[in-house]
Amino acid sequence: MEASLGVVEAVKVGPFVVPLVRAFVALALAGFLLTAEVLARRGRKDLASWAWNAVLAGLLGARVGYVVSHFAAYARDPLSVLYFWQGGFSPIYGLLAGAAYTLWYYRRRLSALSGVVPPVLVGGLVAAALFGLSARQASLSGRLPGWALPTPDGRVLALSELKGRPVVLNVWASWCPPCRRELPLLLEYARKHPGVAFVFVDSGEPPETVRAFLKRNGLRLPHLAIDREGRLVRRLRVVALPTTVFFDAQGRAVARHLGELSRAGLEDALKRILPPAR
Repeated sequence: MEASLGVVEAVKVGPFVVPLVRAFVALALAGFLLTAEVLARRGRKDLASWAWNAVLAGLLGARVGYVVSHFAAYARDPLSVLYFWQGGFSPIYGLLAGAAYTLWYYRRRLSALSGVVPPVLVGGLVAAALFGLSARQASLSGRLPGWALPTPDGRVLALSELKGRPVVLNVWASWCPPCRRELPLLLEYARKHPGVAFVFVDSGEPPETVRAFLKRNGLRLPHLAIDREGRLVRRLRVVALPTTVFFDAQGRAVARHLGELSRAGLEDALKRILPPAR
């Protein structure tokens, strides 16, 4: 019996699903801003405006830094720079941008810089505690299950036959808008990387629905299967669609992404499962 992927990657807030990383960042920033506001009410009024502007500078810097470092990917579709829901933020560039703004803000009174230490310390401790706890409880130690899944045309897809190759396993459904949006991107990279098995597993829909969707949109998905009973969804602990799991050639899950993939995000994940270039 194979263990399920020990991954907790999102939290549900009412009807919304928030990736855990974003929730942790939001909580750390909330601790940072709350500490600054408390100190501002106690006499350090400059801290409130500094903190909010530092957060804005940090978020902008994190996005710009990520886009610049993945310039080739974003150059293919410049508007995708605005697709924040796909993720794509560099923590290093964000911290550098926040620090640069802080030095500029206090450039004429460097002695007041000591006041920024408590908010930074609180935000850092919250982030360290949350990410540290998550790292202990969640592990990408799962493996690609060697199951046989039905296909829409009545045949069987044996996942065991894919072992020995890197695998990109995408869990999707035809009713899911972000799933439909990312399918062309995944197909493009499936053609670009024939040595990687791109597996598309429809979640919970009847075969006729899947066949009708593919015919209507003129799509041919390689390694297509259906998970009518949610067995694979439970095995991979999928909490929302789309979810994409990246397995290396040894069948080990080394990366996963909740939500719509960006070109840059897909390229980053593929680098982790592709053999080194010679």
